Amino acid sequence: MDENKAHAGRFEHWLKYKSWKWVSVVFVLYLVAGFGIGFIDAWEILVGRESAKDAAWPGATWPLSILGWLLVPAFIGGVAGYVVTSQIESRRVRPMKALLEDLAERAEEANKPGGPT
Repeated sequence: MDENKAHAGRFEHWLKYKSWKWVSVVFVLYLVAGFGIGFIDAWEILVGRESAKDAAWPGATWPLSILGWLLVPAFIGGVAGYVVTSQIESRRVRPMKALLEDLAERAEEANKPGGPT
């Protein structure tokens, strides 16, 4: 199996089977804060446009703010990276292993005493 496909498979597995835990934690905190201070204000805290220190429910808004700063960009970046990688892989004409072997052969030719042919 190609190394890139194995990496994509691990990430896909994480997305399907393990990320739901983090998504559900953010969702529950968002619901708790939303019912306490309003869903628009909770969203503003989650995305970082409002400060959690000014909110009425600091016990729910501080964790929501911290998760918004840490996990949401990481999750979105991971999903974007997966999508970009899968699009590149689907358009690649030659497998990565063949490309690396070709580059290694060219490097060996260039390092020969007579130079490249």
